[in-house]
Amino acid sequence: MFLCLVILSVAAAHDAYDGRVPREVTTIGMIISQAWVICRSSVQDALIALIFGFLLLLILYPLFMIGTIGAGDIKLIMILPAYMTFPDSLQALFISFVCGACIGLVRMVTSHTLIARLRVMKNYISAVSESGRILMYEQPEQVKIKQLKSHQIHFTIPLLIGTAVSLGGYVHL
Repeated sequence: MFLCLVILSVAAAHDAYDGRVPREVTTIGMIISQAWVICRSSVQDALIALIFGFLLLLILYPLFMIGTIGAGDIKLIMILPAYMTFPDSLQALFISFVCGACIGLVRMVTSHTLIARLRVMKNYISAVSESGRILMYEQPEQVKIKQLKSHQIHFTIPLLIGTAVSLGGYVHL
């Protein structure tokens, strides 16, 4: 479990510094995770962890398609079943989303962009309901020019927090 937190910490440091999770970190993290499961238990358990990782990918793929979560984040989430059960992985993911929402809310309140961001969300929901299909979640041009990507949070940080809380047994849902 310590190994999982180390992998997530390295990814969070890269994400916070570079604004992205390098594919080398996610690839090495996945290889180490699968090797750890094989050494700890069996190849069968590694395959089960891999299947559950792909199930998490399928669950999160719609968020990736609309641009609200990055591919590196999803690849990191896919390693969670190697270190915990699938229900615990879902719990860690849920806690991570709650942490991310809290961090995002604090950032919007402190930067005085909460109302503007709520308007963007309202416009997105209206556009999706009018078109009847899922659309890319994009910023209006005037917001892009002013804030570039300052509205984004680095999800690896909430993922690290949510996983640590879940692995530590502090929350049981």
